[in-house]
Amino acid sequence: MAIWGKTSGEESRPKSLPMDSNSIYSREFVTATDKGWVMQPGTASAATGNDNAAADPEILVAIRNLSVSFLSGNLLSVDFADGAVADSGTFDLVLTFDEEITVTSATRTANQVVTNKVFVLLTELGGTDMASDGTMACQYVSGSGTNTLTFRGVRSQNVAGFLSFTDNFIHVNGTATLQSDSETFAGILAESGTTSVDSIVLDASSAAAGQVNGAVSDSTTITVNNVTGTIAVGQVVTVNGEGSAPAASITSENGINASDTSGSTDNTITITAVASQTSFTVSENVTIADDINLLFSADAGEGIEQNSVSMALEGADGATSVVGESAYRTGFGLDTIVGRVSLLEDGDQTGSGNSHLVNEDGNGGKFSAESFTTDATGLVLDETKTLGSASGSAFTLKGVTTA
Repeated sequence: MAIWGKTSGEESRPKSLPMDSNSIYSREFVTATDKGWVMQPGTASAATGNDNAAADPEILVAIRNLSVSFLSGNLLSVDFADGAVADSGTFDLVLTFDEEITVTSATRTANQVVTNKVFVLLTELGGTDMASDGTMACQYVSGSGTNTLTFRGVRSQNVAGFLSFTDNFIHVNGTATLQSDSETFAGILAESGTTSVDSIVLDASSAAAGQVNGAVSDSTTITVNNVTGTIAVGQVVTVNGEGSAPAASITSENGINASDTSGSTDNTITITAVASQTSFTVSENVTIADDINLLFSADAGEGIEQNSVSMALEGADGATSVVGESAYRTGFGLDTIVGRVSLLEDGDQTGSGNSHLVNEDGNGGKFSAESFTTDATGLVLDETKTLGSASGSAFTLKGVTTA
């Protein structure tokens, strides 16, 4: 597993591919699905081998239910085109995620109306005072079902200047939704900073309940007692958080290893047959200790959702800014053509310029260190300072101006 991993981190994607937007084999085109790491078909700029977006993806690394184990999809990077945006011109933001994201959003409009839409807000800044002259709502326009979503806004202020992020959020208004294989992209996690984070899942709004009556060992048959409500085919089986039952009480074949407990709360174990209200069959082999409290629900365990997702609290670990002052756009940073030398070096991995690539020195078998720096042109934001009748400064989208 040296060249791939099974976490949501960017470094877990197959390392035989570069993280370089200029490459048709870029790692950004690889996503996590329930089949493992795959290359999405129908991506115009990628060497997918198939221009039909509806075709089956090419499986690069087979890991059963990889995306389900992630618990919540993460935003990995943001990208945009450099240059001047004309008055009333359009501007696109491209967001790359570690999973396929399904979007439900009202059709994009050229105005600023965001009812029932997924959108990102940008501020139009004046070129002399760097003060806000208005906002631009970049509304979702394309990419649902892939890991790359495009948001498009239209300039509304006839002012020469710059663009900046208004609040660093992806907003989800009204009936709009962001959904990934690992439940909802807008779900709330219980902790961050680790490779395995816990999502917060509510007990279902309508459910039956029961207590395991006799330990279950690698079997699809479960016997229960103390049943309340009606157990029925099609219901989802999860752990009831009440009482002393640990949240991770069900071990199943659902995950990527034999001791996976994600089935305890991820709504993947369903009832396929009911012999009686005290005995039923589930969709896969499970192991559960005696006296564990279970829920059986038609609407599955519901999660807590946000109506906005902070881009400053995303990244591979759910806690790293992708729009910060030192954040890099898609295809830049440590894992570009330049940064790929990190695979061969043992120095600084932060991109501070102190890393070293080991090269032959031409003197007969010896090796020497050669320093390199990360390409600063790939930064998301740049501190822009202006001088005029009123001077100001702000962190703006690097390389973008408004005409």
